[in-house]
Amino acid sequence: MLNREQLISIRRDLHQIPELGFKEFKTQAYLIKHLESYPTDRIEMETWRTGLFVKVKGTNPARVFAYRADMDGLSIPEETGYPFQSVHEGYMHACGHDLHMTIALGIIDHFVHQPIKEDLLFIFQPAEEGPGGAEPMLTSDVLKKWTPDFITALHIAPEYPVGTIATKPGLLFANTSELVIDLEGKG
Repeated sequence: MLNREQLISIRRDLHQIPELGFKEFKTQAYLIKHLESYPTDRIEMETWRTGLFVKVKGTNPARVFAYRADMDGLSIPEETGYPFQSVHEGYMHACGHDLHMTIALGIIDHFVHQPIKEDLLFIFQPAEEGPGGAEPMLTSDVLKKWTPDFITALHIAPEYPVGTIATKPGLLFANTSELVIDLEGKG
């Protein structure tokens, strides 16, 4: 099983390779390489563009529970001074997606070694920050094949103490919508 130091190392590796939406080639390859170390009788993997679906098989599944982890970085120069800062000039993981992926890998590792009854589906979603990876991923053939009964995700909130989980009914974080207005008239 992965230990704390290994998870820290994974997070730092992922932090160094931020990539924009639908360009997460190194990130996808890194995840696949890590996941290929697990027995194929415990997990199944399917790629989708630069994203990834990973199913951890349950012992006697009646339902599928899913966890979504976003993958993309942002076009923001990193000025953190971390010894593990981005190797891609002008890009960084500024929203915690490196942590989201690391948490997903830790959960996968746990349930590969400690199986539960239900199937677990892990959705590594590209393009959360820009071109919109969620909507086309929802209509993918892979998601139709492994349709989850429930999907959850998380967001890092450094204002809370370590180990704290916070939630509330309804929308929890901001979202964006586009509004297009065409004006017609005489100049």
